[in-house]
Amino acid sequence: MERLSIALTNYILRKEVISKEDYEAYLYGFQSFLELFLNLVCSLCIAAFLHMEVECLLFFLLFIPLRSFNGGLHLKSYLSCLIFSCATMTVILLLVKYYSLKVPVSFTLYLVLMILIKLTGAANHPNRPVDTEENKAFTHKTDRTLFISFLVALSFVLLNLESYLFLEALIYLLVFLTLVLSKFTVQNKL
Repeated sequence: MERLSIALTNYILRKEVISKEDYEAYLYGFQSFLELFLNLVCSLCIAAFLHMEVECLLFFLLFIPLRSFNGGLHLKSYLSCLIFSCATMTVILLLVKYYSLKVPVSFTLYLVLMILIKLTGAANHPNRPVDTEENKAFTHKTDRTLFISFLVALSFVLLNLESYLFLEALIYLLVFLTLVLSKFTVQNKL
């Protein structure tokens, strides 16, 4: 991804679409876009192979906002992150496809994990410290995300959508585990 990003950025620099001052910003933008795009394509291929497109969409809608605002585990390379992301999503989708928990059990698990996520707190990225104001904004967005997901979970309970509620509980388990792992790895580096 890095090589392709450099090639794209060099190309638009040679074509004088951007200035040298903007080079790093475009390089970062291209790399971020390409990495996100590849992750999305891989995830959609997995979902299509498993015939679980709706569950994959739900996974993204619940996981991405919470992960974006609350942070979590960061791996050393993009490739390891891609493999870990695809593997965890595949495991979660397979669990939902072949197993299920009754609605009360999934909802209780979901509630416990939601509380644990809130109590664990956000995990900062090691390369980007967050100041007090940003932390307040992220906490507010996390709370809003948790509230919306709670309404989604309640609708799954009321509609007796057992597999979707189980999926939501597993997503929260993933978020909680990556938060704990993130905090554990940061503490061990100190």
